[in-house]
Amino acid sequence: MKIRTELIHFSEALQLECGETLDSFDLMIESYGELNESKSNAILVCHAFSGNHHVAGENKELGIGWWDQIVGPKKAIDTDKYFVIAANVIGGCMGSFGPSDINPDTKKPYGTNFPVITINDMVNAQYNLLEYFKIEKLFSVIGGSMGGMQVLQFVSNFPNKALTAIPIAC
Repeated sequence: MKIRTELIHFSEALQLECGETLDSFDLMIESYGELNESKSNAILVCHAFSGNHHVAGENKELGIGWWDQIVGPKKAIDTDKYFVIAANVIGGCMGSFGPSDINPDTKKPYGTNFPVITINDMVNAQYNLLEYFKIEKLFSVIGGSMGGMQVLQFVSNFPNKALTAIPIAC
């Protein structure tokens, strides 16, 4: 299974529900499989509160992916058929823009001064991945627990951007 890990920088402003605006932000992602020519086979996997961008396979630092039993070749989410994208949410501590980033105003980590992030903010940040990969419509958006809440928010915010939605235990 082909796994790509990358930090993607977005320079577009992101308005947060708390009233603050991020001038730019980064998302740490992993992608699995290949995007087909029509870009119709993409699945966005949203992680739970204790998760991160590492969904499947083995990673030296993160271990076995948290959905390794269902994401991969010939598994329920078949990476031979689907292009799977998973992002660490903004406000997370696994590479995406978060409290350990340097505040340009103070030149110190944001820490407890980091803006309050909501599920809506997480989803709006992840939406940029569709633009980045030039995906018009996801085949599916899926997640469990907090990831399931992201799924519900995603289809509420962008009702025409996913063919199917699979919210689990939310």
